[in-house]
Amino acid sequence: MNKVAIYVRVSTTMQAEEGYSIDEQIDKLTSYCKIKDWTVYDIYKDGGFSGGNIERPAMERLISDAKRKRFDTVLVYKLDRLSRSQKDTLYLIEEIFGKNDISFLSLNESFDTSTPFGKAMIGILSVFAQLEREQIKERMLLGKIGRAKSGKSMMVSKVSFGYTYDKLKGELIVNQAEALVVRKIFDEYLGGRSLIKLRDYLNSNGIYRGDKYWNYRGLLLILSNPVYIGMIRYRGEIYPGNHQPIIDTEVFNKTQEEIKKRQIEALEFSNNPRPFRAKYMLSGLAKCGYCGTPLKIILGYKRKDGSRSMRYQCINRFPRNTKGITIYNDNKKCDSGFYEKADIEEFVIAQIRGLQLNSYKLDNMFDKQPIIDVEGIEKQITSLDNKLKRLNDLYLNDMIELDDLKKQTQSLRKQKTMLEDELINNPAIMQDKNKNHFKEILGTKDITTLDYETQKSIVNNLVNKVFVKAGHIKIEWKIPFKKCEF
Repeated sequence: MNKVAIYVRVSTTMQAEEGYSIDEQIDKLTSYCKIKDWTVYDIYKDGGFSGGNIERPAMERLISDAKRKRFDTVLVYKLDRLSRSQKDTLYLIEEIFGKNDISFLSLNESFDTSTPFGKAMIGILSVFAQLEREQIKERMLLGKIGRAKSGKSMMVSKVSFGYTYDKLKGELIVNQAEALVVRKIFDEYLGGRSLIKLRDYLNSNGIYRGDKYWNYRGLLLILSNPVYIGMIRYRGEIYPGNHQPIIDTEVFNKTQEEIKKRQIEALEFSNNPRPFRAKYMLSGLAKCGYCGTPLKIILGYKRKDGSRSMRYQCINRFPRNTKGITIYNDNKKCDSGFYEKADIEEFVIAQIRGLQLNSYKLDNMFDKQPIIDVEGIEKQITSLDNKLKRLNDLYLNDMIELDDLKKQTQSLRKQKTMLEDELINNPAIMQDKNKNHFKEILGTKDITTLDYETQKSIVNNLVNKVFVKAGHIKIEWKIPFKKCEF
C-alpha cells in the first residue's frame, strides 16, 4: 500500500484566484490518489507562505515526518508548490526524500522520481544547481580580486589596528592615536624586545588594543601585516593599496628579517622554529591533576652533551600577575611538581596501543552510554507537530492573524528542534557510529612504530584531556568525553 503525503501551498490571494487555491489543489491531488488506489497519509497545508525558502510550518512538519519515514510518496500539484528555489527543491528531493526512500511526484509536470526519467531529471537539476553555485563563487572571487587590485581594503568587517574604514569612500583611514602604538610596536621590536617582553611592556603601561590586552599572536600579526606599508593582502597575493601607510617599507622589511632571525635562533635553542604553534604531542591536552590548570613545557638543566630534558609543570606552580595573560583557577598557587615529557607521552601512546590490541577494552568504553527516553521525546515531537498543524488550520480558516501564526510557530519550532537534536545526538543510537569512527582513527598499524607527527595527530583526534598527578594519570577520551584512570 502506497502511503502518500500531499503538500499544498499558496503564497497570496492572487494565486488562489488564478486556480492555485488550497482547496483546488487538494481536490485534484486526492482525486489522483483515488484513481491510483493510494492511501493519503496526511495533507500538509501552507497558506500565505512564500516558496522562496522552506521555513514554513507545514513544510517543517513534512520534513520531520519524512525523516521518520511515515509515508512512501510526496505528491504536489506543481513543482513550484514545493519550492521556487532550485537549491531547496534539490535539497528536499535528494537529501530529505531520496535518502529516506521516499518518491516525489509533481502532478502537473508528470515529474516522478520513482521512474528512470524522473531520476534523470534529478541529475539534470543537480548539474545545473552545481553550475549555478560554481558561477556564483567565481563571480564573487573575481569581484574580490578586482577589489584588491584596485587597492580597496578587503578587511571591511575586521579593520586592522591603526585604521578605521570609511564606508562612503571604501578606503582605510589612519587612526592617528592607534598609529602611534603601531609605530611603537615596530620600534620596540627592532630595538631588541622579545614579543613576550613587548606584550608585558604595553599592557603594564596601559597601552591596550582598544579595550583588550595585547597578546603574543596579536603582536606577531601586527609586525607581519603589509597593510602598514600601504599594501593589501588577499588570498596570499599582495596588491598596492589606496590607503596611507603607517610604517616605512625599509622598517617593515627589517622587521621581517628580524622575525626570521629569531625563528632560526629558536630552532637552534629548542628545535622549534615557530614557538607560537603547538609543537608537542600533549600541547593543550595536558592538565594538572590537582587544580585542572594547563601544564606547560619547561626546559631542564643542560646535559654534558648540551641537550636538555623537557618537563611538564602546572602553570600555577609559579603564578604570574602580568596583565594580558590568561588566568587559571584564580591564579592560586599549586604545589604540584614536574613530570618528564617523554614519560607522559610514552604512557599515553602505550594506552592507545592497548586499545589497538584489546578490542574488549575498547568495546567496554562504548557500552556505558546514557539512555534517553526516545519514545517520550517522539511523543512530544508528535504533539508539537499536531499543534503546528492546528495553528496552520486556524490561519487558513481566518481565525488567527498571520503575525500570531508566525510568532507561535517560531516558539513551537524551537521546542521541536531541541527535541530532534536530542534524538539525533542520542548516545545509544550514535554508539556504533562513534565506535567505528574511533576505530578508524585508532587504525591497525602499531602506533609505537609511527613517527612523532603521526602519533601526535592520532592522540589529538582520540584524546580530549590528560590529567597528570604524581603517579596517577586520567585520560579523557573523545567518545564523547569518558575518563579512564591508570
